[in-house]
Order: sequence, then structure tokens, then C-alpha cells
Amino acid sequence: MGYHTPNTEVSMNFFTVAIYVILDDILKAVEHKEDPQRKVNDAMVLTTLLIACRYFGGNIEKARLYMQSHHCPQMLSKSQFNRRMHRNQSLVEEVFHLFATMFVQHNSTKNFLIDSFPVSVCHNIRISRCKMIKDEAFRGKCVSKRTYFYGFKVAVLTTEDGLPVEIAFLPGSYFDSKFLNRMHFNLPQGASIFGDGAFQDYQVEDWALDLDQCAWEVTRRKNTKRGDVYQIILWKKTMRRKIESSFSAITNLFPRTIHAVTINGFLLKVFIFVFAFGIDRWIQ
Repeated sequence: MGYHTPNTEVSMNFFTVAIYVILDDILKAVEHKEDPQRKVNDAMVLTTLLIACRYFGGNIEKARLYMQSHHCPQMLSKSQFNRRMHRNQSLVEEVFHLFATMFVQHNSTKNFLIDSFPVSVCHNIRISRCKMIKDEAFRGKCVSKRTYFYGFKVAVLTTEDGLPVEIAFLPGSYFDSKFLNRMHFNLPQGASIFGDGAFQDYQVEDWALDLDQCAWEVTRRKNTKRGDVYQIILWKKTMRRKIESSFSAITNLFPRTIHAVTINGFLLKVFIFVFAFGIDRWIQ
């Protein structure tokens, strides 16, 4: 992997130490309970997962060996780490939400961006042999790339700077508007959410406006009853380019195929990829 180059290895070492210290302080602050006899705490496990997705293409075993040789000689064995990883799934989500709350509070512009991207479980030619999922609901189409995929859609709500604050998953064939019922949108009063036409829902927009919660600045479809003037259209397109660049950076972290045995394991890895991207951008 790329970490063999001196500059990348220094960067990875800095990221590892920084994120471990931050996670350890967070878990102590929330009074996270652990067995005092443990030689490897949960902060070290979470750090290894983030390192795996940030520098090793999601290969947890390579990240575990790196941590064992550079930072944690008493690192868990492969099977022990795998069990701890799955037991800590709710902890990963809890820690992400703590970071997300901080990202929201420090977003001075109150502008947020939402979009989705596809993640394939396998190549199309192997769909008939896929054991993880077997349902036509997972067969979706990526309109922008004019390709079909078999897997999930991942919706991410980010700040204007690209820091993720909420993540949701749906089967590949579902429309993006379905995410509106899956996400909480715990945003400050007066916030604006920018998205493409797939997130257009008049009922949600009116409901948010009535509650004075947030304004939905979605790109309007051609047949919409609520059109925008040209300047507003350009403004919305400019805002949307920011999340497109963030998604490009996230998917660049992905390997050619994400290895997982179960659906929960697959979604956990995708979740951590997005989480690792957000932490890396925040630290930088």
C-alpha cells in the first residue's frame, strides 16, 4: 500500500496518534465502561478501523498488523479483533454522532448539502452468485454514470465544508426521496439544505417551512411547479459541486471491491469509510 512512502507514513502516524488521543478522551468524557483487565481498549479498536479505511482500502487485517508493529504490540488477534469490531458497531455510530454534532455546531454558514452515491456489493456479472444479498430491490441505476449496479445507495448530509453529519442506506433501486424518511435532519434553526431534484418533496419542504426548521434549496426539475430564477439555479449548482467533490474523495478511498461476509459488516465498512474521510478532513 501507499504507506511505504516516507511522507505518507509520517502522515499516517500523525493521523493515528491524533485520532487515538481524541477518541480516548471522548470515550472517557462520556464515561464509556470497559473491562479494566483489557489490554486493548475500544479507542484503539476504533482507531484501527479508521486507519483501515483511510490508508488500507478497508483491509482491516493490514491495519491491525500495522498497529501491532507501530503502536500497539499487544494488539488483538485477527479473530478477537473481528469479534470486538462487530460488538462495537453501536459505539462507532455513537462516536460518529458526537463528531457530527460538533461539525453542525461549528458550521457558521448553516448551509448543508445532501446527495447519494451507489456502492456495489459485487460486479454485475457476479450477481447470480452473490450470497450476501439476493433481491431485485438491490439492482439500481446510476443515472450520472449511465450504469447499473447491485448494492446500496448511500446518502450523506454534509456541512458546506464537506464534513459528514448524517449517513443513511437504502437498497439500490429506491428513489433518493425515500431517504427523507430515513434521516433525522437535526440541524439548527434557519439552516438550508442543498440537494438535487431527486430530493424534491413539496410536503417535506412545506412541513420544514411551517416549523421554521430549515429551508430546502433543491435543484428544481423541469416540470416543477416551483421554479427558480436563473441566478438561484446557478447558486444551487455551485453549492452542489462541493458535495460532488466530497463524494469523489470518499469513493477514492474505496478498494475495487469491499470485502465483507455479512450485510452488517459491509455497511459498517462503508459507514467507517465516510467517517474516516470526515475525520481526516477535520484534522487537516
